[in-house]
Amino acid sequence: MSRMHTNYRQNMRLLSSRSRVFWLLVLVAALWYLPSVLNNRMIFGYGLTDTQLLGVGLPQVNFALIAVMAAVALNLLVGYTGLLSLGHAAFFSVGAITSAVLGVQHDLPFPLVILASGCAGAVVGAFFGLPSLRLRGLYLLLSTLALHFIALYVFLTYQTHNYGPAGITYDAPSIFGWTVDNDDRWYTLLVILAGVVLLLARNLLAMREGRALVAIRDHDVAAGSLGIPVGRQRIKAFAMTSFITSAVGALYVYYLGNTSSDAYSLDFVINYFAIIIIGGLGSLSGSVFGALLWTLLPQALQTLSGSVSPDTFVVGNLLNNYQGQTANIVLGLLIIAIMLFKPTGLSGIWLGIKRGVVRWPYSS
Repeated sequence: MSRMHTNYRQNMRLLSSRSRVFWLLVLVAALWYLPSVLNNRMIFGYGLTDTQLLGVGLPQVNFALIAVMAAVALNLLVGYTGLLSLGHAAFFSVGAITSAVLGVQHDLPFPLVILASGCAGAVVGAFFGLPSLRLRGLYLLLSTLALHFIALYVFLTYQTHNYGPAGITYDAPSIFGWTVDNDDRWYTLLVILAGVVLLLARNLLAMREGRALVAIRDHDVAAGSLGIPVGRQRIKAFAMTSFITSAVGALYVYYLGNTSSDAYSLDFVINYFAIIIIGGLGSLSGSVFGALLWTLLPQALQTLSGSVSPDTFVVGNLLNNYQGQTANIVLGLLIIAIMLFKPTGLSGIWLGIKRGVVRWPYSS
């Protein structure tokens, strides 16, 4: 049975019941066992085919973990604070440039590079968050669009002047002598960092600062009348989410091993907006669900195409000849369906299922 919190201290507790402790241990065990399943194509001694695993391997999971962290940052800004921004790709590029300058050109330690990338993003985010003091909605969105093109221009100039059109190459990072040079080690690093980001975001939202962000989203005038410094909180929101995004951007380019200015297009930004819409605006679990679906669905459809006959009505032709377009169609229809019928996204669907199970047989 779910428990109602009667004070903020109870609300801030991460593990408020034995059932949560149990499910957390199950999740940790599953994450620990997952690399073995994906590498050996076997679970508890039972062999699995590539189709049964939907063609998913550790590289796809690693990209999903990166997307989870970036989606959490965007959801904190858009879903929880109500500030629209098209600068997500720009902050990824800030992380890429900072890591290139400090990591590639000056060979600084990897943890310091990631931290410096986050700090650089926070400074840029705070500066470009200043328009939020006067602008709202579409006008704020357009001001962040300017940031996007400025960042792309700076990245292209830096890349062309120092590395040429081939892009920037990053060596495998090392953390205190532990070289992250394969997917298994990257998975270990990324799953830890994703857990830290989710934990920090969850704790932030349970604190006074997080409640202030939600109050500003719901009604900024009322929030200001209650003594909340609306302008300062908005700048903090931009700085905090930009820190996360730029740090993730540095991780992203190190994992890829190479990047160029072409990677940070408006499509990149739109993808992340789609992730948080599908998962659920204003939901940390929605950021996880949306990122997993968005990154793993194309691979799943590509794998399923091998087991579907080309002669199968409609589906066979789409899966065998138009895999990329089919993935876009499915995701597009899913976005439309969620916006029309379930605005809370996948997290809302999951919450409804969970509540139904808890209240059974009294749930309708």
